[in-house]
Amino acid sequence: MEKKEMAGEVISHILGRHLLLQPSQGYHFSIDSVLLADFAPLVKGPVADLGAGSGILCVLLAAKGVEGPYTALELDSVAAYCCRENLARTGAEARVFQQDLTQKNPEVPGNSYSLVISNPPFTPKGAGRVPPDPARARARHELNLEPKDLWRAAARLLKPKGRFVFCWPAARLVQAFGDLPRAGLMPKRLRLSHGREGKPASLAMVEAVKGGKEELTVEPPLIVYAEGQEQSKEVQAIYRRLS
Repeated sequence: MEKKEMAGEVISHILGRHLLLQPSQGYHFSIDSVLLADFAPLVKGPVADLGAGSGILCVLLAAKGVEGPYTALELDSVAAYCCRENLARTGAEARVFQQDLTQKNPEVPGNSYSLVISNPPFTPKGAGRVPPDPARARARHELNLEPKDLWRAAARLLKPKGRFVFCWPAARLVQAFGDLPRAGLMPKRLRLSHGREGKPASLAMVEAVKGGKEELTVEPPLIVYAEGQEQSKEVQAIYRRLS
């Protein structure tokens, strides 16, 4: 889409030093993406973002020092446009494809990526209230992408020993840890995020390795909020580093 066609469809968002475009309607990135980018390892080599949205993960990884090159795959046309614009500002080598992750793309070769990253839909089909906006619904609910499709896409793209990093609801970790090895991805590192100290974990950040061995490192918990609405010192430091 050309820029003139985007009038009224995108908005600007300032995140520290980053000026980011996002769809005016549909899904807007959240703290999950910031925490996931910080959790991701510093790797050398190509990076693929599955369900990239406006490209926030790639932008933050580039700020972190991951050189790429980057490949971003996003189904929604407006989000894909925002992703192209946002990645262009980073100066990093990047390609953005508007496509369904269940479909193979000859321009995105398999067994080629050092890192695959994703902040996928969290809500299973038939659970919860589906937002009326189609783009927001797809981003939050597994309407177009089931977990098994995501695991397969990541495994297909990764090099041997490549790393797959993603967010996942803590309550659904049993499902993910049961499915990932069947796709050839072995969970190797886990960090749980808690809204407040003493509360159950709500978010899990997982790193799996293609063809890895059965050995899991569980990192110390991440506490998001301290007192009131003030973010914890660690979360504040993450924002300073990346944004």
